[in-house]
Amino acid sequence: PDQLALTRALLDHQRVLSLALIVDDAPVIGLLPFAATAGYRALVVHASRLARHTRGLTHGAPFDALVHEPAVEGVDPLQVRRLTLRGEVLAIDASMPLHAQFRAAYLEKFPEAEPITQLGDFAFFVLRVTGGRLVTGFGGAANLTDDTLDALGR
Repeated sequence: PDQLALTRALLDHQRVLSLALIVDDAPVIGLLPFAATAGYRALVVHASRLARHTRGLTHGAPFDALVHEPAVEGVDPLQVRRLTLRGEVLAIDASMPLHAQFRAAYLEKFPEAEPITQLGDFAFFVLRVTGGRLVTGFGGAANLTDDTLDALGR
């Protein structure tokens, strides 16, 4: 239960993730604001098509993402609680019925981003989570399995 609560808290309260993708056969990482969907089985990101990492956000592409608490002075960096997620990208466009749902989830967390969602070079992408790992500190870790992901949504 504590691990589920921490996972939810990281996904609900942290605002950015580090997103690792493959572009032109090379690893690329980007920093993006994100919002979790209801049930925590996916994350919604809004990215500029001008950014290099966005070229890796193609339908079905694999990703890894890292969400963590701030690393602040006085806290051992090995004790920073963090969540690594993996899965696949779902490319969506404005004509898809689910677009409005994903846009709403994103804007609920980032209402100030509404004007940017109108810009033509930005798009929403969904990161479907298939697994991951929660690290609660040095020596404390748990895998995110299908059962764990199901329990997050309850």
